[in-house]
Amino acid sequence: MKRMLSGILYGMLLGFAVLMFVACIYLIINTAKRNNSSYAETDVVKIDETSRNDNAAYNDISAEVSSELPGSYAEIDLKYAYSILDSENKQYLYDKIEENIYSVSEEKDNNGHYRIARLRIEGEHMSEFDIREVINAYIYDNPHIFWVENLFGYAYADEDTIVEFYSVLSADECEDCIKLFNKKIDEIMSSLKSGLTEYEREKILHDKLLDGCRYKKGVESSKDGWQYFSAYGAVVTGEAVCEGYAKSMQILLSKAGIPCLTLKGESNGVSHMWNVVELNNEWYHLDPTWDDNDSDGLIIYEYFNLDNENISRTHKINADIETVLSDSEGEILNSRYNFFVPLCTSMNMNYYNKEGILIEKFDSETDKKVIHEMVDKINHEENYLPLKFGDIMKYNEYINMMFYKSPYKYYYYIDHANDMLDRKISKKNISVLKNENNSVLRIKLVTENE
Repeated sequence: MKRMLSGILYGMLLGFAVLMFVACIYLIINTAKRNNSSYAETDVVKIDETSRNDNAAYNDISAEVSSELPGSYAEIDLKYAYSILDSENKQYLYDKIEENIYSVSEEKDNNGHYRIARLRIEGEHMSEFDIREVINAYIYDNPHIFWVENLFGYAYADEDTIVEFYSVLSADECEDCIKLFNKKIDEIMSSLKSGLTEYEREKILHDKLLDGCRYKKGVESSKDGWQYFSAYGAVVTGEAVCEGYAKSMQILLSKAGIPCLTLKGESNGVSHMWNVVELNNEWYHLDPTWDDNDSDGLIIYEYFNLDNENISRTHKINADIETVLSDSEGEILNSRYNFFVPLCTSMNMNYYNKEGILIEKFDSETDKKVIHEMVDKINHEENYLPLKFGDIMKYNEYINMMFYKSPYKYYYYIDHANDMLDRKISKKNISVLKNENNSVLRIKLVTENE
C-alpha cells in the first residue's frame, strides 16, 4: 500500500514538475510573418522622342563584380530568361544592356536618374511590354548587377525605338559598392571546403546568408530604399526584403555550382519572391526569407527544399510568361510572371528528410537513436535536434507523449543523454518549433551553463 501511494505521489510530483518545465517551452507556429514581403515592379518614364543622339557623359566603372570562386566548385552561368526571349530584337536589346552595364553617366538626368545607356533599335517599334520583358530578363539572369534600377524609358523616332535604362548609383558610387560587395561574397564563399555535397554547400551558404541578414520591415517599394530589394542590401548592409534574400541565394548557390533561380508569387495576397534549386537533377523550393526568424535569431529550415505540394500550402506561384501571354487578351504591363517554373516533385533533399530522426513509435530502438543524436549534437556544438513523426499516431499525440503526458519521452532522453555528457542539457530552458502540416518538430538544445 505504501509502495502504491509513493508511486502515485511520485507520478503527481513528476506531472507537476513537467508542467512547470512545459511552461517554459516556446512554441513557434509557422505563419506568414512577412506581410510586407515584396519584389520591385519595373516602372517606366517618358523620354524625349526627338533626341536622336545621346550627349550624356559616361564613366566606365573599372571594378567588376567578381566571378572568381576560391575552391573546387565551378560557377554556373544561367541564362534561362535570355533563352526564352523570342525575337532577335529582344536578344539584341539584352546584349546591348550587358555591353553597357558598367558605363554610367556622371550626373543625374532631368528625371533625377543616372543613365546607363540610350539604345536605338532600328526599324522596329518595340512595345512597352517587350522592353519591360527584356529588362526583367536581364535582371533575372544577373542578380549580381545590383545597381540597375527597376525603371526604363522609351520613345519612338520614325521607325526606330529608343530605350534607356538607369543606375541607382553614380559611377564612383558603383565602384565603391562593387568592391564591398565582392569582399562580402568572397567572405561567405570562403566558408566552403572542397569535397562537399550539393546539399552541404546549399545549407552552409543558406545559413551564412541568414546569419548576416535581417528582414527589413516597413518596406513596400524600392522608393523606401533600393538596397533592400538587392543582393547588395542582403550581403553588404545586412538588411533586405524577400527579393534581396532570393537574389543573394541565387548568386551564392550559382557560384557554388548549384543551379538556383528566383521565383515570383504571393503569400496571403502579398507579392513574394523565393528560390528554386536543382540538387541531384531534381528541383526544390527554397525560401530563405521565411527560414529567417529574426526575433529569435533562429534559422528554422521549414522552407528548405520543399516540393510543390508543400510550398503551395503557404505560397502561390505566379504563372510563367508564356502562360500569362497566352491567357491574356491584350498585353500585360507588369512583372508578375516567371521566366521558368520547374516542376518540384521530390522531398528527398528536404531538411527533415535529410537530417531528422524518424519517430514512428516510442520503443527502445527509437530511444537509442534519439539519445545518440542528442549526445552527438552537443559534442559537436550543434544546437538543434530535428524530429520527424510517422503516421501511427496523430501529430498531437506524439507531442503529448514527448512533453505533456507519460512517458514524457523528451525528459527521459535528456536524462540518459546527460549521463554521457560533460555539458548537460537543460530541462528548464526548452524551445521547440512545431510544424503540424509536415508532422515535424525541431528542438533547440540548450546546455545548463548557457
